[in-house]
Amino acid sequence: MEYRENPLLGRKVFFLNPPLSVENYVIEALKNEEYEVYKLTDVTVAKPILSFFENAICFIFVDDVLSLDAWYNFIASFQDDPALKSVFLGVLSVKTKPKEQERFLMSLKLPGGFVMMDKKVEETKNQLEGILRINGAKGIRQCVRLDLKDSKDVNGYFSLGSQLFSFRLIDISQMGFAAVMPARISKYFKKGSFLHNVSITMGRYSFVCSINVYGVTLAGDQCILVALLVDGTSKEVLQKIHNFVFENLEKRMKDLIASVNPDLTDYNVRFKADSASEEEVVEDVEELDDSSSSDSEKGKQEKSAGDKAESDAPAESNSEQKEESEQKLEKSDGAESNQAKKEDNKDEKVEAALEEKNL
Repeated sequence: MEYRENPLLGRKVFFLNPPLSVENYVIEALKNEEYEVYKLTDVTVAKPILSFFENAICFIFVDDVLSLDAWYNFIASFQDDPALKSVFLGVLSVKTKPKEQERFLMSLKLPGGFVMMDKKVEETKNQLEGILRINGAKGIRQCVRLDLKDSKDVNGYFSLGSQLFSFRLIDISQMGFAAVMPARISKYFKKGSFLHNVSITMGRYSFVCSINVYGVTLAGDQCILVALLVDGTSKEVLQKIHNFVFENLEKRMKDLIASVNPDLTDYNVRFKADSASEEEVVEDVEELDDSSSSDSEKGKQEKSAGDKAESDAPAESNSEQKEESEQKLEKSDGAESNQAKKEDNKDEKVEAALEEKNL
């Protein structure tokens, strides 16, 4: 897998098709650790929703709803979609066998790993939190921040002497908040100074706190105040902020889910054979090719030997015929020589008789 730096502002965390143990315990536990976590119970909205959030991380429970092969294809399809390639994926399961786990891990990109939930739920939560830390899910922020630029019911108040001033919050977390106020009152906020008895109203929640001025920026006739909650802020105040932040994030996610067009792809039909099966097929084909080549080569060799035998056979026959001819010729020459000798002897005897008569 190619190297990618963790995002500066962290990752939104999703659990797709979570089992009850994850939904009721793990998700809430991770929220309490200030991870921005959402659950998706409908697989048809998963890809449309994740396409909105670059660098999100999503853990998918693969033991039901779809077949294991369909989940395999679902995960593989992320790499073919430019809007989803940056999403980190992980797999959750209780019953997947080791061979299938290996298929997922070897053939798919799973930065979130393959987490077997065959242990105590607390151990599963700790394992998932470790994966989130490695993948920079929190980024540089220690707490989840809620954007309030479009909210109208989140305001703050503070008093200086007999005067009451108001401001509008533009974001908030358990660490502090940012607010917009008239530029004319910026003189009351010096970096590093403290302001007590600041009242905050957020929908049905309200509280009083003390703040440390982190910075003030002028912007025309307004100024932006960045304030940190002081150390020692009560747990009750922090819990109210936590609840308000996650309630609003969840509501916004539900609204977004309701607005997207569902993904109706049948991932069973688009089955993609796993790499191990493909390798076995390739090996079978190669063995068949090797066998065919071997048989073909053997046939060629046998044919060549046959041709050679046929070509050698006449040569041997001709050689034998030649030897027989030479033997016959030698016999013929010998007979002719003997006959010639007989003729010569006969002539000699005739000549000897004639000579005797002449005498």
